[in-house]
Amino acid sequence: MLQILREKAKGIVVGLVVIAIAVSAVLSLSNYFTTGSSSRIAANVNGNKISWTDVETHALRMSKQYGDQVDKNTLSNQILSTLIQRHVLMDSATKLGFRVGTDQAEQLLVTIPAFQSQGKFSKEQYLQMLEQAGYSDSEFRKALQQDILVGQWEQGLAQSSFALLEEVKDAVALFDQARDFGYLILPAEHTLKNIQISSEQIKSYFDVHQSNFVKPEQVTLEYVELSLPKIAESIQPSSDEVLAYYQEHQAAFSTPERVHARHILIPANKSDPAEDAKAKQKISEILDQLKNGADFAEVAKAVSEDRGSAQKGGDLGWFVKGQMVPEFEQAAFSLKKADALSDPIRSQFGYHIIQLIARKDAEARPFAEVQNIAKEQLKREKAQILFAEKAEIFAKLAFEQPSSLQPIADQLGLKIEHTDPFSREGGKGIAENTEVVKVAFSDAVLKENHNSEPVKLSDMVTAIVRLKNHAPAQQQTLEQAEKEIRERLSLAQAKDMVKSVGESLVKEIQQGAKPEEVAKKHNLQWVSKTKVSRAATGNTDPNVVMLAFQIPNEKGLKVMGFVLPNQDYLIVNIDKITYGDWSKVEKDAQKAYIKSLADLYGQFEYALYGSQILQEAKVHYSKPNP
Repeated sequence: MLQILREKAKGIVVGLVVIAIAVSAVLSLSNYFTTGSSSRIAANVNGNKISWTDVETHALRMSKQYGDQVDKNTLSNQILSTLIQRHVLMDSATKLGFRVGTDQAEQLLVTIPAFQSQGKFSKEQYLQMLEQAGYSDSEFRKALQQDILVGQWEQGLAQSSFALLEEVKDAVALFDQARDFGYLILPAEHTLKNIQISSEQIKSYFDVHQSNFVKPEQVTLEYVELSLPKIAESIQPSSDEVLAYYQEHQAAFSTPERVHARHILIPANKSDPAEDAKAKQKISEILDQLKNGADFAEVAKAVSEDRGSAQKGGDLGWFVKGQMVPEFEQAAFSLKKADALSDPIRSQFGYHIIQLIARKDAEARPFAEVQNIAKEQLKREKAQILFAEKAEIFAKLAFEQPSSLQPIADQLGLKIEHTDPFSREGGKGIAENTEVVKVAFSDAVLKENHNSEPVKLSDMVTAIVRLKNHAPAQQQTLEQAEKEIRERLSLAQAKDMVKSVGESLVKEIQQGAKPEEVAKKHNLQWVSKTKVSRAATGNTDPNVVMLAFQIPNEKGLKVMGFVLPNQDYLIVNIDKITYGDWSKVEKDAQKAYIKSLADLYGQFEYALYGSQILQEAKVHYSKPNP
């Protein structure tokens, strides 16, 4: 139950961070609302206008992220709906007196993990992510402020919500419930042998549904691939070349300098000078103890707040440069002799004392040991250079001689290959690539019969395609469609028949027949399960578990039948229900249950509030997107 509640009620601050780092997602609020006039207004919300340009901008970003998986019109309408909801919530939060300053947004921004490198905020990484998503620094900061503004009201509701103890006990009884049950599955295929489909039924179905039996437009492509791995396979450097490469890149084939150290950590808070001074005083006293002969490992176990290493006497194991925060790393690598102690070091985590256990200088690995590695690296570097050179020729020839792939194949030593026929839904091989499908049905390839531009199949493979054959959409004949129609009609009848047979078996059990005997009489298998929970992950079909828990606990109702997604018929008979017992839940878990249910109530209350203010808002929709 706890996991279910946690999934339902996420922390508000965490939610804000998720929104903040999803810079390419549709919920970013930069430039959503316009106050000027526009001939392409999508909606007017409480006097503020949302333009179709804003909707299209975010729809384009989402399309780049998800490709053709989302219908553009549906996506645009969903985005518009989201913008309206967000604006109404922002408007309400502002009227209630909530405000967000730039400092507040800045404090949250630097803590977002997606913008951090080695545990610190990286301006370069931050700007790089924004550039990839098409946002400016000012746009994103404004969006973050708006997200915090909306989140303040949501957080207020969440923190003020509470759950009564009896409600939590009821929830535990329900969600931690276990059931003993038996079941059988009546396969739809058992009824297929008794179904006869006549020629008249097939013809009648075809006449009514003829438009459903159209063979889609298909293309067959021929193509050439430029592959970095294949180029690398063709490169065989000599032993002298590999040795020379090893000698030029010895640093890459060396064991780096490393130290084995332990530490003691006393946390500190820079924003609280008194607390910081107290921590600094404590770490100084600990250092005096160590200098006076106290055992470092024993002291670390007793006082270090890094509980992971404290249990091991503060031991951090071996580490190389780049694995620790800079201040800590600099101090650790400056210690030269075993048992040497550092002065107190301040890091983002607090104050540290470091003791060196051992150190090893960088060592060059023998050529014989790394010869194969050096050879592969040399091959890869040579292949990358050659790949770049050939890629330029590849693209140039495709453009200069657009009516054939043969010149490209001849000059670069490539083989012309071809696909199986495929439709706009894609196919096998390179036709699984959505970009290839898009290019295949483009005007340049399909209508003008030109070579395509290079299409990236992966980071290491590029292809150029051209049309080999085009088959327009074609209406199937009755003979061509007959097999599929027969299968459709048979399955439809089988569904009805298996349901009818299944319902009769349910009735037998309801009238007192033993389920095991009913199953045996019809050559079916009865399966018994005990103490199955909602989250059962054993060898029981999840569909069976889910449906077993759909049977309500009503007097006299213990057996039900269900049609499964594959048209089989499931019969479940409940033998026993064991409810979750609050008294058996550990104290810490009880507190977590109470908080989770209160958080969930807060989310529900916020959703109801959002629905109410949306109904009260003055929203006027303009014409559909032109």
